[in-house]
Amino acid sequence: MIVVRQVPEHKTPTYLIVGNGKVSRHFQLYFTSLNIPFGVWTRSSGQGFVESALPAKKILLPINDDAIVPFVTGHLAELEDKTWIHFSGLLSTPLAESAHPLMTFGHELYEPEFYAQVPFITEEGRKPFSGLFPELSNPNYQIPHDKKPLYHAFCVMGGNFTTILWNSFFAELQRLGIPQQAALPYLNKISDNLVSDSQPLTGPFERNDQKTILKHREVLEGHPLKGIYEAFFEFYKQPLNIE
Repeated sequence: MIVVRQVPEHKTPTYLIVGNGKVSRHFQLYFTSLNIPFGVWTRSSGQGFVESALPAKKILLPINDDAIVPFVTGHLAELEDKTWIHFSGLLSTPLAESAHPLMTFGHELYEPEFYAQVPFITEEGRKPFSGLFPELSNPNYQIPHDKKPLYHAFCVMGGNFTTILWNSFFAELQRLGIPQQAALPYLNKISDNLVSDSQPLTGPFERNDQKTILKHREVLEGHPLKGIYEAFFEFYKQPLNIE
């Protein structure tokens, strides 16, 4: 079990992290491993937010996208000298800087050394990552603010959509009496091929096996995933343009 400890009280916190959700807990471990002074504020802290934020230089907002602007607006007048930083991959607002971690953060914390590998995406024309987090050496990239919604949509499709599909696959295997563990080598090899092979796709789409594809569409009739199957097939037939 990985234990997260806040910075000793005699040190002035550079950062105040709002909330104690998954992303917050991962950042707490990362900062702790680097001995970066920070504090954490939650609604159950027993201390007012403004009072907690006064000693910090920067306020980190790993909270829901819809809550970011109202939260900053509600406290900006009292904390106008602070740098506010949110982690949304979608939101762009003049009220706060942004640094989106290109990573999935689960309930279990990762090994401390892993966090330095996480890329961060910031906005062109705003403070660079080195200005927001000078203590961190993470790889980082800037994109135009108007491209953030498209970037984030692909993040969700690449991560969340594949997770939904794999969970559905595992459930179907279990209904057939096949344990989830039996598919893990398949999952691992798909991941490996995506990284190492320039043409990683296999199966009927790649072979243009029309009879197999037709049979799949027939057997999926009435299944919620039939539309997904057909949408992927139609998308695959289109040329992939990378500009």
